[in-house]
Amino acid sequence: MRVIRRWGLAGDSLAGRLPALLLVTLMLGACAVPASRPGMPPDAGAGAVVVDPLPGAEEVLPPAAVSEPAPDAVSIAPAALALAAQSDEARAEGNLRLAGLQLERALRIAPRDAGLWNRLAQVRLEQQEFQQAERMADRSLQLGSADRALSLSNWRIIARAREAVGDTEGARSALEEVRRLERALG
Repeated sequence: MRVIRRWGLAGDSLAGRLPALLLVTLMLGACAVPASRPGMPPDAGAGAVVVDPLPGAEEVLPPAAVSEPAPDAVSIAPAALALAAQSDEARAEGNLRLAGLQLERALRIAPRDAGLWNRLAQVRLEQQEFQQAERMADRSLQLGSADRALSLSNWRIIARAREAVGDTEGARSALEEVRRLERALG
């Protein structure tokens, strides 16, 4: 009974129970799982796409020939916007590797932003990473299907990527989707 009273596990006074309460609180706190930060997926690194471009990859299209994505209806984090702007600067300077890296960083911040996925798909197309360009444009389509202008840009990327790898039938079906969206947009 002496040990129990010494640790504050017996007795009616608050002062007698305080050390025991603190000990229990600390032990429970050590078992707690930290909450994820707002806006971050449970495992932010798991979905990140990091691929080095082919050495000496040349541009497929000049940056002006690739349509820019439509502005997003949902605002994204200022840090992601800053990285996207840095990516645009690197792309204008012809540094596609840096442009891709900046967009990958932006996507770690805003992984559900369809416009960022579209921009990265454009960069991958210019790097002649055709399969990745198609996958990223498809991801953008999944996230931003309501934005017709963005969908049109994604389908154009998909058509060019499929054509570049020799998928004639796939390119034809993508071009049909492009024509359908162009009619819908007027």
